[in-house]
Amino acid sequence: MLYLFDIDGTLVSGDGAGRRAFERACAEVLGVAGALVGLKLDGMTDPLILDHVFSTHLQRVSTATESAAVLQAYVRHLAPEVASSSYLVHDAVPEVLDLLESRGAVIGLATGNLAEGARIKLERADLWRRFAFGGFGSDAPPTKDGRAELVRVAIERGQARASRTFGREERIVIGDTPRDVSAAHAAGALAIGVATGSHSVDQLRACGADAAYPSLREWMAAL
Repeated sequence: MLYLFDIDGTLVSGDGAGRRAFERACAEVLGVAGALVGLKLDGMTDPLILDHVFSTHLQRVSTATESAAVLQAYVRHLAPEVASSSYLVHDAVPEVLDLLESRGAVIGLATGNLAEGARIKLERADLWRRFAFGGFGSDAPPTKDGRAELVRVAIERGQARASRTFGREERIVIGDTPRDVSAAHAAGALAIGVATGSHSVDQLRACGADAAYPSLREWMAAL
């Protein structure tokens, strides 16, 4: 089996550290203050967030140089923000990973974070080492279907690691938002919803999750 985990709201929550770091980067590089005010980030990839900043505040697309500068500044600001934030590891995360590993599962990430951002967010809880591969925001185009593309990348990397192909019923994406669900289905995987973010079990079921649970602990019991 191949299991791919979202990060924010699924494995950990950082009390807005990512949002603050992104806004600091936009102010520093672009001179745009409050770049993410009013924007709901759930399930968005970092490149899509940046595209929103340019289209909303500057009414244009970014250049490759500008994008690289903002994202580099974001990663630089993210480390101290995560270190000083109220940081939460969601219920049963280590236990779920231990269980899947004991069953010989292939375990990776499917997250809208840049790969370096994912590392920073997970290393605080010593979780980064638990994931040998993943699909990241840095693998996705800045479009609404970019999340599906990073899931496809994660599946390809998981299959390469396992030296085998997984069928649809063997590909499981675990996340806390409707975007996780739609991306999983678009990439040919099943979607497990966990209501540890801002969406309820009923909302996750309503948007098409193949199954949904209050937390990873309940999903672990179902396993």
